[in-house]
Amino acid sequence: MNEHQQQKPKGFNKAKSKAENLIANDEKIEELIEDGFKKAHKKESELKEVWKDFQLLLRLIKSWWKKEYTAVPWKTIIYAVTAVLYFINPLDIVPDFIPIIGYVDDITLIAFVINALQKELIKFEDWERKNKKSGKSK
Repeated sequence: MNEHQQQKPKGFNKAKSKAENLIANDEKIEELIEDGFKKAHKKESELKEVWKDFQLLLRLIKSWWKKEYTAVPWKTIIYAVTAVLYFINPLDIVPDFIPIIGYVDDITLIAFVINALQKELIKFEDWERKNKKSGKSK
């Protein structure tokens, strides 16, 4: 991860702390994944810059949660969950209901996480592609 090369966005550490507490709860992770996909689809135009990679983050968490993809560092899961948790929280640093700028902080934090996890996301995408071809993915 190259998170040391880039300053963490405001709100990251608070969301990360919540993510660390949430990860132990299977029901909460399932709910987070569902909420993340739902809100992302509703806000696709706002997320256009990070849309594809955010979907990849959500699929990574889902595959990890289902114990399909387990070759992933713990820190990667924490960072991915942090990004989704921050995104679904409507009252983060800049509340989502503020026109135009309401999602700027979300996109900034998501982009930070995507950059920090780039190598792991590539590995996951390769794994996902291989497993879809072989029919192993659920």
